[in-house]
This record gives sequence, structure tokens and C-alpha cells, in this order.
Amino acid sequence: MLEATCHCGAVRIELDALPERLIRCTCSICRRYGALWAHCTRDTTRIFAAPGATAGYQWSDRVIEFVHCTTCGCLTHYVSTPKSGSDRVSVNARMLPPEAIQELHVRIFDGADTWQFLDE
Repeated sequence: MLEATCHCGAVRIELDALPERLIRCTCSICRRYGALWAHCTRDTTRIFAAPGATAGYQWSDRVIEFVHCTTCGCLTHYVSTPKSGSDRVSVNARMLPPEAIQELHVRIFDGADTWQFLDE
């Protein structure tokens, strides 16, 4: 089990395991966030935060909700909304200890234009 936390510790996420790779998306919001996404599922992650410790943001087609800590502001994860029909939870791997992710391959997803991986 791995643990990701925001800077202040108010949001804690447990992951059963890391995915084989991380994703850096180039869409307009992900590039601004600077996140590295570890795609998981609701079955393999557990999110711990007190009521009111997080706030969400949905945009465009509202199929995902980005979640950040209301105290320190760190973007911790995003969740698929019921509209998406998915059980994805994507954890911002930058919330994990650096040594946990240093050996993982980072794939670049062109979310800004082609919706394809650029490193294939």
C-alpha cells in the first residue's frame, strides 16, 4: 500500500499499488495543474478527508471532478462522475513520496488536440 497526501495532510489517499506508468496530460487544465496522473479505480484507492476538507471542480462535459484540499490548495485527485460511467480515480502522483514514482515511465497524452498518446 502507498499513501499520497496533500501538503498539510488534511487529504490522504491510499493506493493498493502504483500503475505501470504515469500520465502527463496536455489539456488546458492538466497542464495548468502540472499533475502526473496515476490512473486507478475506486476499488484500489481509498480517500480520507474530513467533511469540508476538499472542494471539487467540474468543467466542460462534466465527466470528471478535480478535487483539491481546501486548506493547502493541493490538487490531490480526480474522480469520474456518474455521467461518465467509469469507476476511475486518478491520483496526482506528485502527492506521493518522490522515491515511489521516480522509476515510473511517464506517458504524454495529447488532451489538448489529438486525444492520443504522443509517445507511441
